[in-house]
Amino acid sequence: MISAAAGMFVDPAQGPVIANYGIDNLRFVEPVGIGDTIQVRITVKRKIKKAKKADDRYHTGVVVWAVEVSNQHGEPVAVYDILTLVEMQPKQ
Repeated sequence: MISAAAGMFVDPAQGPVIANYGIDNLRFVEPVGIGDTIQVRITVKRKIKKAKKADDRYHTGVVVWAVEVSNQHGEPVAVYDILTLVEMQPKQ
């Protein structure tokens, strides 16, 4: 289910996301059965700047996303935070 949910909000085009950084606080709230459908709501929870090291190619940061997966009845079935490593624009 988590893999299917990720496919609903991941864009394969090149962009600021460098890599998925981890999943925190994963809870399966309700079961998902055969024939059920899921929807995903993703919200930025916080942004964390990282210090640029001399050998880093990019200025980077971590975006923590709150993810809620719901079934066809609008009931939450899974909640978690996903962390992405992103390229940041250097300040001008």
